[in-house]
Amino acid sequence: MYVVHLAFRFLRKRAISGVALFITWLIVVLYLVIISVLEGFKAHHMDSLQSISAHLTVQSGNFARGMWRPEPWAEDLRRIPEVKGVTIGLEIPAMVIFDASRTIGTLRGVDLDRELEFGRMKELLTPSDVTEFGVHEVQGKKLPGCIVGSYWRRQHDLKVGDYATFLFTEENENADPVTRMLYIAGFFQSKDPYQENAAYVDRRWLAEQMGIPGNAKSLSVWVEGDPDRPDLDAIRQKVFEAADAAMARDIPELEQIRKALFVQTWREKGDNWYQAISIENLIMRFIMSIFLLFVIIIIMLILSRMVAEKVRDIGALRALGATPGGIMRLFLAQGLAISVLALALGLPAAWLFIGHINEVAAAAGINVFPKQAFFIDRIPTRLLPYDVWLISVLTLASGFVGALYPAWKAARLNPVECLRHE
Repeated sequence: MYVVHLAFRFLRKRAISGVALFITWLIVVLYLVIISVLEGFKAHHMDSLQSISAHLTVQSGNFARGMWRPEPWAEDLRRIPEVKGVTIGLEIPAMVIFDASRTIGTLRGVDLDRELEFGRMKELLTPSDVTEFGVHEVQGKKLPGCIVGSYWRRQHDLKVGDYATFLFTEENENADPVTRMLYIAGFFQSKDPYQENAAYVDRRWLAEQMGIPGNAKSLSVWVEGDPDRPDLDAIRQKVFEAADAAMARDIPELEQIRKALFVQTWREKGDNWYQAISIENLIMRFIMSIFLLFVIIIIMLILSRMVAEKVRDIGALRALGATPGGIMRLFLAQGLAISVLALALGLPAAWLFIGHINEVAAAAGINVFPKQAFFIDRIPTRLLPYDVWLISVLTLASGFVGALYPAWKAARLNPVECLRHE
């Protein structure tokens, strides 16, 4: 215990040791706050990618008129043990007219009951009791129902009971554009702005309007458990093999269609964004870790100066029986004391700041992620145990490394020469 006692006594008498403590504390707090915001933004992006998207999507680039007879193929995919469900879908670009305003978006044909059963659509619907598109009477006309994204709802001040006109083309390029009025039966919300620029309608109705009755453009596969499960790529391979086998069985004469078959995970849909954010996070971790070099240098300078000033004290300790190892532990304890105190004060401070970062930003008038660019209205945060562990290990290592040379230098001093030192 005398080593710890002397270490704190020596540090307490040096005001500059408080500077080292403050800098180390500041680096700990900044590291955790910055990395938690970046991880929060990454988690927000990944959540927006999942949103209402399927976990896996099966498509073939050579299906000019879509997949025909998709139901048997969907049944084959449902037999895979890890697969929770399969839905069949259509998608086509469309011009949308709301009263006098116009916009461009996507018209998606789905089986709503299966989307509600397998995906996250149910928790994102307003009103929440919408379970079918239905047929609705408006001004004496019977209109198919649709569910539109909340982005359109905000932009065009829509409400349930309004209607919109959709213009899209048939698969036959020579045909005139199709114009259809749809009743707005509800709204869905997604964190992905691209997904919200869309309207969902009944798949079979849309296939008929497009001139491809019974066909589909894709198969959406939903897996059991966490969609971010580590074996998702292995499941994708199983889905690909099952889809390829189904095509070989049903359309053996169309080998080129099988060659264009591909299965995409929800991660890959935003792979460029995901990779960019991941690399940015790694770079920021590296930069913040480099700052700890300042801690090493400061601790080394402080303790080196202390060794020069405490030569007689070191000689007295040696005369009283302290070993070179004991002297070395004394100065190593001082470096570690700075690190431990910085962590003890920095970890709770960072945790409190992260928990109230939006209130602090609002009070300071800081807008880190403009809503127009990032489609979020709050600073997202996510503090990972890995980052707490990493900064703790690096901080303790910095204190130890910074004290290593001064401790070694002090341990090598000749006790007789120390006592003669003026």
